[in-house]
Amino acid sequence: MPSFTYGALNSHDSYVKGRVDASSLKKAQAKLEGEGLMVVTLKAEKVSKQLTINQLLGRVTRLDRIFFTSHLFTLLEAGVAMDQAVKVTAEQASSEVFRDVLLDIHHRVQHGEALWSALAQHTKYFPEFFISLVRVGENSGRLIDVLQYLLEQQERDYELISRARSAMVYPAVIITAMLAIVTLMMVFVIPQITSLLTEYSVDLPLATKVLIFISGFLVKWGIIFFPLLIISIFALTKWLRTPKGQPYWDRFLLSFPKLKTIVREFNLARISRALSALLKSGVSIDRALALASTVVSNTQYRAVMKNSVTFVQKGIPLSEVLRGQPKLFPPITMRMIEVGERTGKLDHMLTRLAVFYEKAVTNTLANLSSIIEPVLLLLIGCGVAFVAIAILTPIWKFSETI
Repeated sequence: MPSFTYGALNSHDSYVKGRVDASSLKKAQAKLEGEGLMVVTLKAEKVSKQLTINQLLGRVTRLDRIFFTSHLFTLLEAGVAMDQAVKVTAEQASSEVFRDVLLDIHHRVQHGEALWSALAQHTKYFPEFFISLVRVGENSGRLIDVLQYLLEQQERDYELISRARSAMVYPAVIITAMLAIVTLMMVFVIPQITSLLTEYSVDLPLATKVLIFISGFLVKWGIIFFPLLIISIFALTKWLRTPKGQPYWDRFLLSFPKLKTIVREFNLARISRALSALLKSGVSIDRALALASTVVSNTQYRAVMKNSVTFVQKGIPLSEVLRGQPKLFPPITMRMIEVGERTGKLDHMLTRLAVFYEKAVTNTLANLSSIIEPVLLLLIGCGVAFVAIAILTPIWKFSETI
């Protein structure tokens, strides 16, 4: 919806400035006059290209939701009315898309609709976990506490995801640069060298023949091979994100050495944090398991969480249910959950588990570069050694014939 900036006189003859959202200039003026303002200036607000692109793509980031939760929590804690808190949060939103969503929520709340119900009209931007927790908070009168739990959970999730992505930047850059250099050598440098070697009747070693074959293939078919490779990678990535393909990718992650430790710790941290927030808000254990499964990205963990609901409803302790999945839930997890169930402090134990696994993920990711660097150096060294042997061996053989 377009925005207009205005300058007007209020009922006390004081000059005020602000912004109003309306579909046209006339409706904006009518809206301001309806609020008892005498409009002096009114003009359309310019929208940047970046906001327009975001609006077209419908992007709302994790930071946008953290921003909303943080501001709403702060304003409600300060005693601001719900509708006004949502309106102020909407006015400060940097995303045009998210601002429109929050303004719609403000309109609904202003007309008597519950916050959770207004959020439920925008499930594209607010997950079920978020909406359910807000509903519990409103029904129990503990919305401020629930928003605090949500804020903490979202901030921890964002921190973990950011650390994981940052840890992968270094190896991704090195591998991309290495592939680019090798490709350029194969296409432009190696053909010049091999043309000299093939002029003489020297018995070429296997390494040289392989190098010549790869170089010749890239020179002849590279213009077709690389676009096909990029399209194949893109199609495979898309398929791995589908309900049919994601389980294969998740199983691979949980079977790959060292990587499975990071994946397991990351998912256990998110599960523990989510379950802890839900239980502290008064949600029953079976409902908490069902909701916590929605914040887990790994299909293996999601399936176990959903299947656990039925067993827990039949009275089986959660620790006993998870004991049947030792590859996903290590002994320390089951032990702490068991202690929490026996003492009646499961939410407290889950919080401690979340902190434990969040620190474990942080430490593992911090040490990841020290693990990856030797592997990358070894790969680069092997590549350089292969090219050197492939080129220098026939030269030595040729020098022996002179």
